[in-house]
Amino acid sequence: MLSPVQLVRDLWTAHEAGGLDAFFAAAGEDVVWQPQLTGGRVFHSTAELREAMAAVDEQGVRYEPELYDLEQHGSVVLAHGVLRVSRNGSVEETEVHWAYHFRAGRLWRQTTHATREDALDAISALRVLAEATFTLAEDAGSGGERVIWLRGELDIDSAPDLERVLLRSRPASQRVVLDLSELEFMDSTGLRVLVRARAVAEDGGWEVVLRDVPPTIRRLFDMTGVHGALPAEAP
Repeated sequence: MLSPVQLVRDLWTAHEAGGLDAFFAAAGEDVVWQPQLTGGRVFHSTAELREAMAAVDEQGVRYEPELYDLEQHGSVVLAHGVLRVSRNGSVEETEVHWAYHFRAGRLWRQTTHATREDALDAISALRVLAEATFTLAEDAGSGGERVIWLRGELDIDSAPDLERVLLRSRPASQRVVLDLSELEFMDSTGLRVLVRARAVAEDGGWEVVLRDVPPTIRRLFDMTGVHGALPAEAP
C-alpha cells in the first residue's frame, strides 16, 4: 500500500498531467472538500466540488497551484505551497497549506488553511473528534424544527443511542431533521432505526426528514430501496 505522502504526490502529478479532471479521478468521489477558491465552503462529495469549480471557470477565474513541500502527521499530509489566482486581468499569489486526511489508505477529507499553525490546530481538533466513533446532538433549528446532528459511525453499537433520542415522546406536528452531513458509515441496524422512526412519527403525528445525506449513505439507501420511507429535504 502506498504511503499517504506518495498518494498526495500522485494527486499533484495527476493535476499537472491532466488538470482538475485527472486530479478528481485520482482522488475519488467520496471525499469532503474545503477549497480556498470557493471561500472555505464545504463540499460533501467530489461531484459537488466539480460543479462549483465549473462555475468558477465560467467566471473567467484561472488558478495555478505550486507545491513546495510535504510533511506527514499520522494519517494527515500537509502540502505547503502557493496559489496564483488570475481574475479581471490581475494576479494574486497566496500562501496556502492543504491538509489531506486519509482513512484506510484512501483520501476522505481535504481542508485548506492560511497558515501552517492553522492547519496543525485543525488536524488536532479533527483527531479529537475521530476518537469518538459516534456522537449526536439535538437542538432547535432556525425554522423552529428540532435538528439532530449525527457524526461518525451509526452501527449496532451506536444505533441504540440514536433510537433513545429520536424515538422519545414528541409533540404532534413537530418537525425533526436528521443532519447526516458528518455521518461516515451506517449499517443495517442504523437503517432500521430510521425506518422505524418514520413509522413512529406517522403514528404520533410528527415528521422526520433527512438533511445532507452523504454519497456513501445514499448508496446504502439505493441498495436497500428505502428512499420512499426516508424522505429528504430538497437541496
